[in-house]
Amino acid sequence: MKTSQAGVNLIKNFEGLRLDSYLCSSNVPTIGYGHTGPDVELGMRTTTQKAELLLKKDLERFEKAVYLAIDVELSQNQFDALVSFAFNVGTGALNESTLRKRLNAGQDPNTVAKEELPRWNKGANGPLAGLTRRRLAEVDLFCQNAPTPKTGMIDITSKQQTWLKKSTGSSSSLSNEEKAKVYQGRTIPKCTVLEKKDGHTYLELGFGMGKWWVYDAHWDGLLTEIGVEVYAESKGERSLRDFPYFYQQDNGPNGWRQCQSSSIAMCMRYFDVPSIQDDVDYLKLVQKYGDTTYRKPHHLAMKDLGMQAKFTQTADADDIKEQIDQGKPVAAGILHHGTYTAPSGGGHFIVITGYGPDYWLVQDPYGKLDLVNGTWSNTGPTAGKNAKYEFKYMNPRLFVSGGADGWCWLDFKEL
Repeated sequence: MKTSQAGVNLIKNFEGLRLDSYLCSSNVPTIGYGHTGPDVELGMRTTTQKAELLLKKDLERFEKAVYLAIDVELSQNQFDALVSFAFNVGTGALNESTLRKRLNAGQDPNTVAKEELPRWNKGANGPLAGLTRRRLAEVDLFCQNAPTPKTGMIDITSKQQTWLKKSTGSSSSLSNEEKAKVYQGRTIPKCTVLEKKDGHTYLELGFGMGKWWVYDAHWDGLLTEIGVEVYAESKGERSLRDFPYFYQQDNGPNGWRQCQSSSIAMCMRYFDVPSIQDDVDYLKLVQKYGDTTYRKPHHLAMKDLGMQAKFTQTADADDIKEQIDQGKPVAAGILHHGTYTAPSGGGHFIVITGYGPDYWLVQDPYGKLDLVNGTWSNTGPTAGKNAKYEFKYMNPRLFVSGGADGWCWLDFKEL
């Protein structure tokens, strides 16, 4: 079995692409999509094309390891999740794991995955947020239902050079009148599924192109898609997995004015910046460069941490949603005094970590805001964790003029 595109995407999302070699969290020289080995040294540089080739070669090794380690039959998504796991922790860890032993003992696979995968979230100095999110994503993929054949009207795309055929026989056995060559990457829209047989699908092609058989393995679009995004999705809500929360009011006598530093500290912790365990760690660094309410000290502090972010005064709702869809949080400034119809105040920072049909999912470091009337309805230590702020009352505080004028830190990433 080979890793599907869903599995490859999961690995790429969490490994990231680094064209310059670096030390990973376990202090191992790494390059490309998490490639390690005796061929990697610090100071090396590669290309995107070479990184893809290295990934393909690495996948072959871990695919073989999963095949040899697991005795029970696996679905495609279960196999993909285990390849991602082995890619991250190594084949030795897979072979010695209780995960492997329980699967091979015939225990319920989904239960085993949910109980065993999350345990593998520790780096050299303890649990890492990034590993926790990866394990949760692998659980989500492992437990997904296997792809099923689509029905009704579909769009199909050829994965390689192939044939449209008048029967399910091999193309070499058909006459030229009974087949038509199709090149790789050809999309045929609005096809109606008529029948399935012998690894083939019988379709009435769109635009009056007639009825033809296609060989399923050569086409995308015939099966329902599986896959895991960089965000979690449930009941119409998209959110960043396992996002940390820091409470600004326990930072000492000036904690009441440190919303921006606590918000950015949450983002630093989310990205597993090693020296940031809480908002006080980040606060001490920012204060080396100036007042925490100004932007320049934050730019300089993030640079010291090997991170960067863009500050904008022209963000709109789509910009924020796009960041969430990319797996990135947004530290946003809002007006927290006055009613939502006439908001006022010097500004307060929160972190937006998701969105639902009619609300933002936020981490408010001060507590839970009374969006209608202003100020906070609850300032307890965890009141602002995963708060749902309705668009109707939140957006007038976030986009004060009603347009693209949101004050936000966007695009957090490594230097």
